[in-house]
Amino acid sequence: MNNDAQPTTGQVGIATGMLILTPLFWAGHSVVARIVANEIPTFSLVSIRWIAAFVILMIFVAPTVWPQRWLLVRYWRYVLLTGLVGPALFPCLLYTGLKTTTVTNTSIIQTSVPGLVPFIAWILLKDRVTWQQVSGILVSSIGVLLIITQGNPLKVAEVEFVPGDLVILSAFTCWALYTVVIRMKPSEMHANTLLASSMAIGGIATFPLWMWELSQGMYIPMTSQSAWAFGYIMLFPTLLAYYFYNYAISIVGPTKAGLASHLVPPLGICLGVIFLNESLHTFHAVSFAAILTGVIMVIRGGPASRSPKRS
Repeated sequence: MNNDAQPTTGQVGIATGMLILTPLFWAGHSVVARIVANEIPTFSLVSIRWIAAFVILMIFVAPTVWPQRWLLVRYWRYVLLTGLVGPALFPCLLYTGLKTTTVTNTSIIQTSVPGLVPFIAWILLKDRVTWQQVSGILVSSIGVLLIITQGNPLKVAEVEFVPGDLVILSAFTCWALYTVVIRMKPSEMHANTLLASSMAIGGIATFPLWMWELSQGMYIPMTSQSAWAFGYIMLFPTLLAYYFYNYAISIVGPTKAGLASHLVPPLGICLGVIFLNESLHTFHAVSFAAILTGVIMVIRGGPASRSPKRS
């Protein structure tokens, strides 16, 4: 897509659908990770998922990517930054932080993403945010707060933060930066070329950590549970989610795409009810309605941001 062209109504509709499916895949990832958290070493999982994802993706997109290999060399700094902040740093920091903090604290910190994205986009892309979009972010944040505090926002003062929360904040800062940097893709570079290179960088950058885990005797068990967990993680939160997210950013811009993170808590609750026999309460429905309202306000709050031309 030409970076200067306005997206069509059909493209915006597809992007919006992808922004609903992507957090659903992320939420499912949380459920799967909760089930197998004590079975699969963190860095082994991260490295293998990206190496395998790169191989699988290349089977389908090699004819597009291979002719553009010289573009990867030309824009190597940009390509390296994209691969490091997204596939490499984000999951490593997130999984490391989760070892010493709670899911509740992580959810609170995750609400910073829609606020960080416009700020970073303003610095790097000179994007402007409308008042309707700011209002939408606030409404959506209130919905997330209702989930975290179980319908009583005053309880947020009772949450205790730990040093691991700084690691989680660093993780979501990396994700916000990745959301904006994707929009800066050179116009002549195909989206699949950037996605494939990012996956390769993510796998290579985390490979030494995988080897370190092996040296410590931490192996991936060969069980049916770990096999289906790997299958889900490879297909949905890795291949499909990253493709959908990158495409949506190119259509609706980083500010609107970044709001997808607010959909993760309510979708995670729905999946928890279905697969983990968790309870559903009235405040869940109210918060979900607030989050969806906020998302719609941001999406309808202005045109997709444009990327600056790159030479």
